[in-house]
Amino acid sequence: MPPTEATLTRLHSDYAVSAYRFAWSVTKDESLAQEVVQELFLKLARDSAVISQAQSERAVIFTLTRNLALDALRRRSTREDALQRFADESPGWFLPADDTEETRAQITVALAALPEEQRSVIHLHVWEELSFREIGELLGLPTQTVASRYRYGLEKLRTQKHTLV
Repeated sequence: MPPTEATLTRLHSDYAVSAYRFAWSVTKDESLAQEVVQELFLKLARDSAVISQAQSERAVIFTLTRNLALDALRRRSTREDALQRFADESPGWFLPADDTEETRAQITVALAALPEEQRSVIHLHVWEELSFREIGELLGLPTQTVASRYRYGLEKLRTQKHTLV
């Protein structure tokens, strides 16, 4: 059961700034800390039991903030690793040394040229960090089909890289 609007307003007023500062101290990144605080209050808005059953609101707020910040750091690290793997699989065009608006536009066009099912799988795997199994569950497809679509999409991108630059 969601908490009342008055409760959320009070929690935000009492803890948002402190939660942000704590999230920043964990992540050392302003935008990531802002995302953590936003996620914190979304979590609180969805489930009032998190706070109502706690002995100390403050302890719960900071525990949740810490856990969300660590999760955000892990996601960012995983995303960066995935991007690096993707770049290694497609050297010379995915993350070019001369990263310009024009190059980004060319990459966007190349991705847009893929069939939707391949583009979706690549997006979900690389940027949303979903496993092939998770993508299969989401799209209602066998894991092997998801892996094939990913591989075919990468192959098409590799053939397009010669026309990009």
